[in-house]
Amino acid sequence: MHLFDAEASLIEDLKGEGELVAERQGEDFSVCVLRHPTLGKLVLVAGPSGAGVVVEADE
Repeated sequence: MHLFDAEASLIEDLKGEGELVAERQGEDFSVCVLRHPTLGKLVLVAGPSGAGVVVEADE
């Protein structure tokens, strides 16, 4: 498992490139789980500014 800090533009690009599996909106953050064609399973956690963390999960 790998964790990466991500700008809002990277998180939006990854969301557009992958297949959405699940999405949840919290009060202070949003979480998206998706399958990316080359990176595999990703978890995207974004704060109110859109920036956040990308988690590259092992299958």
